[in-house]
Amino acid sequence: MSLASVVPSVRWVSPVFARPTVSSCRRACMRHFPLGVRHFTRSGARRLPVVASAAGDSAVGDAFVTEGSTNVKFPRELTVPGYTGSLVILGTGYRDKFFVKVYAAAFYMDYSLSIDTEQWKEKIGMESFDSNSVFDAIFKAQVVKSLSINLVRDVDGKTFVNALNDVIARQIKEPNVEEESSISTFQNIFLGRNLKQGTSIYLTWLEPSRMLISISENQDPCQVDAEIKSATVNYALYNGFFGNSPVSPSLRSSTSQLLEALLMK
Repeated sequence: MSLASVVPSVRWVSPVFARPTVSSCRRACMRHFPLGVRHFTRSGARRLPVVASAAGDSAVGDAFVTEGSTNVKFPRELTVPGYTGSLVILGTGYRDKFFVKVYAAAFYMDYSLSIDTEQWKEKIGMESFDSNSVFDAIFKAQVVKSLSINLVRDVDGKTFVNALNDVIARQIKEPNVEEESSISTFQNIFLGRNLKQGTSIYLTWLEPSRMLISISENQDPCQVDAEIKSATVNYALYNGFFGNSPVSPSLRSSTSQLLEALLMK
């Protein structure tokens, strides 16, 4: 049985909304709170813990986690456009190309995720931690997750698209009409852009068939720039980061280590 059967339904809002002012955007989208360990819900069920030492090479106070290879600071907790709940960081890493670092990345999941970990392991027959199964279960689950990408060098839109096209092509060799449309939407949002150092890109999976894309010149995402409605395209992108051949092994490893610590304790 998948994780989807034991986690709550997502809370999402329409991605079509007026662009807020900068000040209101910062108040809404950059809510960072010190996190301790939370083990129980009000009903007494054991909650997936949110640990103070969220995966990352070093911590900056209580509000941020630093990706050690790039020194990019990610908030421990944030909200993203198109979703009203809080997301909490589970791992960080970086992507390099020909030994040159291109971006740092962080993976977030719904802060309100509340499950009985022992019951969950029993239902899926989990006696030992298998990262492949867990990452697949997380994608299929009705729980929001988001990938934050922060560029550490200038990249033109075409180069960025080509890199992610290669990721999609691993899973989708001959796209159908729906997939072609979704891939085109994905490409068009980046083509023609000059993505400067410090630009942040958020890929937010509300559910398997709904992924929101937000692009910001800083770590302050304020609007949904595109929505992808193909579950296969969305999975191809997710699998590119958390499958067997991830584009950022450090991100997958960091996230996997924290998930194992939470699920197997």
